[in-house]
Amino acid sequence: MYTLEIDGTPVAIIRSTEARARELLEVEGFKDDLRTMTSDGRPLWSGEAAHLKLRPSTEQETETFDDAMAEDDEFDDEPDDAGTPAADSQDTSDEEDEDVDILFLVDIDDESAA
Repeated sequence: MYTLEIDGTPVAIIRSTEARARELLEVEGFKDDLRTMTSDGRPLWSGEAAHLKLRPSTEQETETFDDAMAEDDEFDDEPDDAGTPAADSQDTSDEEDEDVDILFLVDIDDESAA
């Protein structure tokens, strides 16, 4: 897992290979999201590439990610209206190593509240 820091602040954990995480930082749509998403009314990123840093996640960050995913899995496994468990979200395709999961470590402002 890798942590995206912006201006020295850990902003997101990315579960993927290092190469895939670095590719994500080059995707215009992702960069646009970082520029337009806000936390406490401030944009996450100014748009200056020098302010982005990708590093291996710390043990505590990895635990935070795992705990969040476990909570999400518990929600996904709740029975639906028909009383059957929700669909299994695990991907068994050959592209599993291409999967990227992102957990933001900062509170993202709700766009509809603006």
